[in-house]
Amino acid sequence: MVKKSMAVSLVAVATSSLLVLGACGNTDTSSSDKKNEDTKTTETTKDTSKDTSKDTSKDTAKDTATKDEKALLDWSYSGSTGPTHWGSIKPEYKISDTGKKQSPINIETKDAKADKAKVSIGYKYQPTMFKVTRKDKMVQVVAQPAKGRADSKITVAKKEYTLKEINIHTPSEHQLDGKDYAAELQLKHVSADNKVAIISVFVKEGDKNQAVGDLTSVVASSENGKTVAMKQAISTLGLITADSKIYAYDGSLTTPATTEGVSWFVYEKPITMSKQQLSDLTKQLDDNNRPEQKLNDRPISSN
Repeated sequence: MVKKSMAVSLVAVATSSLLVLGACGNTDTSSSDKKNEDTKTTETTKDTSKDTSKDTSKDTAKDTATKDEKALLDWSYSGSTGPTHWGSIKPEYKISDTGKKQSPINIETKDAKADKAKVSIGYKYQPTMFKVTRKDKMVQVVAQPAKGRADSKITVAKKEYTLKEINIHTPSEHQLDGKDYAAELQLKHVSADNKVAIISVFVKEGDKNQAVGDLTSVVASSENGKTVAMKQAISTLGLITADSKIYAYDGSLTTPATTEGVSWFVYEKPITMSKQQLSDLTKQLDDNNRPEQKLNDRPISSN
């Protein structure tokens, strides 16, 4: 599926990301990790935006899964089960057609207006171990608890949300002024009362990303329907770019049932991954992006 000025230096983030290697899932890796919480705050703002999003589909001849795999999901990103047909697959998905606050969207940056009173986000992120599950072209990178280490959390408008998973889309689902990126990481957080807040980070080709650990290689070698524990932690704070414009709006999940009521915070400044890292992602996840949805006069805020 924002903002106060960030009080953590990128140097500290980079250093942190190199200190967080360890075994995943079945052992306590916290002894070799920094115990100090990385904390930072950002501010986002509120406003209105015109509806300039387009509604196109990716109904191509591709199968949902690779040719030697059996599809596990009843929806896909192409053909008769692609995004333009999600709402008719079963009643639970109908909101994909009828919803007025669907995601992703194209963000027209000139229409976003500052309103710093709307939302402030405080980061309490920790180096975190994850398990990776792939189902067709959907990947869920699920955070794993560790003894002696707090969960990665954010605070939005005095409500605390816990980082639950990371979703990956190639290319990006959201657009800025009609431009997409090589990939998009969506950090999904859930509050105690089941409210959802998603931090969205664009990815462009550039320097190798050390913060993601062995995530990309695990995705590249993933088997359909199987869960694999990462061997290295993700330095979650290293995924958040400093001094970035942030755009906030109310939307939905981007996969069926595309449930609405999601608070989105989209970072303008992308992170980088190497050509090999991006190739690892597209090997299994190429074109797993839902087309942008109509804005329907929803306000877009920025910091």
